[in-house]
Amino acid sequence: MFDLDEQIAAWRQQMLTAGVQSPVPLEELENHLREDVRQRVHAGASEYQAFEASVTELGHPKLIEREFKKTERNHMKPMIKITAGVSGVLVGMAFVMPAVAQCLHEGVMKNDEVPLYTLGMALTVAGVFMAFRGLKKRRA
Repeated sequence: MFDLDEQIAAWRQQMLTAGVQSPVPLEELENHLREDVRQRVHAGASEYQAFEASVTELGHPKLIEREFKKTERNHMKPMIKITAGVSGVLVGMAFVMPAVAQCLHEGVMKNDEVPLYTLGMALTVAGVFMAFRGLKKRRA
């Protein structure tokens, strides 16, 4: 006789083997699977037919894992942009500050410090731009 809980446990094991390790997405997938099976049984299918159809509709475990990895990468992109932006600001300021200090101390910036000052300002502006790009909300 078909045991739904036993089959779902085997399905979960397949998901774990395929690489879906995160507990929250796996719980959500299982809840979705159970709800879909329940609806199909309510519509007249046997538990076995409902389970098989629901698993097929969800897709192959490797495909599901690939989709989760895409989502994880998309969540990391803003973090990487913000980190790169902050790093750019810090490096840019490391070039700007000595030139500014020299200018404040002597009242004039030496010719050999102008390129470093310019590079520092460019890095700082680019860093600020990149950090704000990372903070920008994504459109649906």
